[in-house]
Amino acid sequence: MKKALIHAHTAYMVTQFNMDNIRILQSLGYVVDVACCWQDDDSAVSPEALLQRRKQLDGLGCGIFETASLRKILNLPELVTAYHQLKNVVETNRYEIVHTQSPIGGVICRLACRKARKIYGTRVIYAAHGFHFFKGASRFNWIFFYTAEKFCSKYTDLLITINKEDYENGKRLKAKDVAYVPGAGVDTHKFVASHDARERIREELEIDEDTIVLLSVGELIPRKNHEEVFKALKMMKDNGILASPDSDERVQPKYKLKYLVAGRGKMRADLEDMIDALGLNDYVEMLGFRNDVANILAASDIYVFPSHQEGLPVALMEAMSVGMPVVCSRIRGNVDLIEEGVGGYFFDSKDASSLVTALRKALADNAGRRAEMGAINVETMKGFDKSRVNEVMKDIYSKV
Repeated sequence: MKKALIHAHTAYMVTQFNMDNIRILQSLGYVVDVACCWQDDDSAVSPEALLQRRKQLDGLGCGIFETASLRKILNLPELVTAYHQLKNVVETNRYEIVHTQSPIGGVICRLACRKARKIYGTRVIYAAHGFHFFKGASRFNWIFFYTAEKFCSKYTDLLITINKEDYENGKRLKAKDVAYVPGAGVDTHKFVASHDARERIREELEIDEDTIVLLSVGELIPRKNHEEVFKALKMMKDNGILASPDSDERVQPKYKLKYLVAGRGKMRADLEDMIDALGLNDYVEMLGFRNDVANILAASDIYVFPSHQEGLPVALMEAMSVGMPVVCSRIRGNVDLIEEGVGGYFFDSKDASSLVTALRKALADNAGRRAEMGAINVETMKGFDKSRVNEVMKDIYSKV
């Protein structure tokens, strides 16, 4: 009986990026177990959603092993506990394949697999969803994380990278093999809005059809950088670029604008305080966790993705897959997806004034131009469709 283990630092990461991988391994004759931390206060999904995801894993017949948290690099007791938990699971079950991911979790898991690789022939796959060393990263990140990855790469049978920059950096390490996979894949048929979604959601949120709606979907955490958008909107408001919500004025360059943020996370209270302090309550609405993202996308006009750091962002790809034009940070991963002025506009994630410039370009486009850019993004996403990624992963698992 062939066995495989899927490991990630949180249950969210397992269920968000690996459900298809589990099914692929099972189709190849593997019994698949899962190891992760289910008690994670920073989860991007609600406790109810996590419970539903656990039921999905149960339905697939996966064995589930609970591990200590691997989110905080300075929490040494947790890291040591997780190391021993993983070591015991791997050596007891003698897996043919262990597929791990995330910077901290990937290090701990690969160290825990050293004996199993040597004695039982376990093959370890590490999927880098985004190295912490990248163009623009701090010197500390390069010294610490690059060194850690280089050390652990000798315990890596296959390193999977999901963007061009990481692939080039990955080839400098010591893994036996390095592969490029176009992300976790995006389901280009996932977001099907109801026929009246645009009108209904705008009515629910009291947004008229003359208002241009900006949307961001993602965790409310520092890396996602929502506050930079708030700063840019404040600058636009102070410079007279934004019309007041109740205004009937249509003289350019004033725009009627609403920025929607869908997601949950530990920064919600801080972000709400910032909105209030900047006087943006009329322009920004925090939607919290929504299970009708397809309808929210349909009600919006421009997708804003301000992250400081990504691997190959699923949220951005999903927005592109439904035909949204984009304003996004010029970072690794994003530059693999968007061409300036073709599918969207770039800005510096640490410079609100550059975001103002990008937003003004997007706002100046008429509805027809935005539709053209959205259509280009739909075509781009066909190359990142889940069906294509699944074929690549099936080939990888077969060869490993």
